[in-house]
Amino acid sequence: MKIFFSVLMCSALFYVTQVRAINVGAITSMMAPDQNILAKEVINTVDDARLVSLGVERISSPMEGGTVIPMVSKLELMVTPSNLILPGKGKDVFRVFYAGPKDDKERYYRLVWRDNPVVEEGLSKTRKAATATTSATISTILVVAPRQNNFNYQYRDGVVYNSGNSSFRVVAFGPCKQLQKNQDGSKGCRERYYVMPGLGVHLKFVDVNNKKLNVGIWHNEDYITVK
Repeated sequence: MKIFFSVLMCSALFYVTQVRAINVGAITSMMAPDQNILAKEVINTVDDARLVSLGVERISSPMEGGTVIPMVSKLELMVTPSNLILPGKGKDVFRVFYAGPKDDKERYYRLVWRDNPVVEEGLSKTRKAATATTSATISTILVVAPRQNNFNYQYRDGVVYNSGNSSFRVVAFGPCKQLQKNQDGSKGCRERYYVMPGLGVHLKFVDVNNKKLNVGIWHNEDYITVK
């Protein structure tokens, strides 16, 4: 079997004209097989009130090139509330509910956060137009693990391959393969990756032949020692 090694790299998409007003937490969230609800805390980092809305769309892959695909039903992934007003420096929680198929497939969703200023009635059109420039759209990723979960992996010569059906996070720490100029070798190197089913990652910076190397996998809430 020919194996292609790649890394799941999920990046938030920012379309901001000024400093981002809200903090939505981790760029990538994962919902475990026995979990149907995910709570996402949102923090307003500025003094002015903000109107925050949350929309969802299913995507074929969280990697570059992933496209929007239809959901099985409108109830597959739901959010509450759909929008809320956060006072200055305030925070609140959005909840995401999964009610989709309980099969052996991993599913990916884009959470689209829209952040707008709260404009009071009576403000001039000029003031409204100026305030609107602080609007922003932020995209994060939700990975829903298969309800019928099959965790499996392979490790060989510094390569961790995901041979199961759900994504996991690979973490590695140890002496560096090559010391950079002015780098303190005693601190070692660290690497962390999300790896999708059927893909693998090649450790780039740690010395995979050193006995002090530590490689592990975080799968749901469990830590598995690989090396």
